[in-house]
Amino acid sequence: VQVTFNSQHTNPHSVQVTFNSQHSNPHPVQVTFNSQHSNPHSVQVTFNSQHSNPHSVQVTFNSQHSNPHPVQVTFNSQHSNPHPVQVTFNSQHSSTSTCAHNSPTITGAASSLVSLVITLDSNNQQATVTVSGPSDVWFGVGFNATAMADTPWTIVMEADGNVSEHKLGNQAPGTVLGSSVVVVSNIVSGSLRTVVMTRPFKGKTSQYYTFNPTSGTIPFINAVGSGPKYAYHKSKLPSSISLLPVGTDAAGACICPEQPKKFGQASGSLVYHPVANQSQDTGSGAVGFGAGKCKDWPSTNLMQQQNPTCDIRHYKGGQWACHHMWSLLDADQPIPWSDQPLVFHHKYRFWVQPFQPSYHTPLVLGETVGSALLIGSPWEYDVPECDHGVPGCSLVKGTWIHTVVGSTMGQHNFSALNFHCHAPTCLSMEVYRCDRSVSVGDCNSSVGELICREEPVYGGTQAPAINATRFDEPGYIAIPDCFWGPAEFGLEAPPDLTGWPLHMVKTANATWGHYGEMAGGQPWVFG
Repeated sequence: VQVTFNSQHTNPHSVQVTFNSQHSNPHPVQVTFNSQHSNPHSVQVTFNSQHSNPHSVQVTFNSQHSNPHPVQVTFNSQHSNPHPVQVTFNSQHSSTSTCAHNSPTITGAASSLVSLVITLDSNNQQATVTVSGPSDVWFGVGFNATAMADTPWTIVMEADGNVSEHKLGNQAPGTVLGSSVVVVSNIVSGSLRTVVMTRPFKGKTSQYYTFNPTSGTIPFINAVGSGPKYAYHKSKLPSSISLLPVGTDAAGACICPEQPKKFGQASGSLVYHPVANQSQDTGSGAVGFGAGKCKDWPSTNLMQQQNPTCDIRHYKGGQWACHHMWSLLDADQPIPWSDQPLVFHHKYRFWVQPFQPSYHTPLVLGETVGSALLIGSPWEYDVPECDHGVPGCSLVKGTWIHTVVGSTMGQHNFSALNFHCHAPTCLSMEVYRCDRSVSVGDCNSSVGELICREEPVYGGTQAPAINATRFDEPGYIAIPDCFWGPAEFGLEAPPDLTGWPLHMVKTANATWGHYGEMAGGQPWVFG
């Protein structure tokens, strides 16, 4: 494997690392470029041969001086036959060779819940995918994804040896696809199943992933089930695999310093690390955190406010970090009252009528057909602890109010609309409809017509909205929805919002900060 570091400074320096392996299964090499320091650039190259004592090579380049600088290389091997690694420092200012030029084969390996090896043969336009996982349960890999919401092309291996391909849904098993892979071998050794498959680079349709030999890294998600057949996963993790050129005659992959990504464009994972003094929580795993979590204006103004939820580097907490048995405490904090589980009460009421096709009209949940009203990231965002100068904050009658807004083009004919206004911080949510002559970006509460406003009402406070009704119960919050329907029930006619600019406004009490606030509207629409 050959790696080239080009610093793109006035006197660019490069580090060339060549790994020579004549094994039939090349060992994985992990390359990390660390630009978090103020000046020096560092490149760490780790060779992992999956033995008990993995070999490591660390290369550090110091750019603080004006002249070519030394490169320090340390090689650690406790094996009698170490694999040769060649490291060359090259101070040339320019190069006519492109990254990985003339490399017919690139390969990489990653170990997560399953082990994944990918080899791309450009001469034959063929990808070889090797996946290893537990033999007694199903396991799977989804390509070019950090979460199920990316709906990736996925290969699933079941305990009986069956191999199937799927187009995952958003938190759903998705659609079974026709086979595109050729299973070369499917072997169980002890408790480990290893499946070797080949397929062309290009996917059969847009529902399949297309391998690109110029891609240095492929993000993937992997999961392991609790039973032999494909079902809900027991564990899931996002990961990535780096592909590097193979062969001594090929130019290396390039590692180049770059400016930090703009706010909202960073990506990564939230990884749970259990600690000894929180033994009651047995959480594990990680969740991917992709770039572009918050949309740009006019969808929402969260990006302009630099809301922490929009970027993993600033994320403070919320729904994205809330998973089964994850303890969201500092590492040195014990879990309080572990022998006293918290108990909270829900109360539901259902009014039921026999369905009459000649009278009743079936409805569709709007978020399943694209008419959800989102100004979150999606759904969640941070309500900051307000003060003078904090974006979105205003002091109203002695109370700090935080406001977020966003606009979108309406879709469908609404019958009902309820907002995520159930947190104690929520004060109100509103939707305005602007004239079709107004652009989405110019639609606001001043030029639009208010079509729905929702406010949480505390029971037992004699609030006019629910006073003396069955909803007026101390200790409960009523959140009256917006409804449209027949005039015989005193309702306004359902608004057809298709093609109308809509503007949403969410206000929250910001005397104290709150993570994981929601700002979504969920309509029920006519199909």
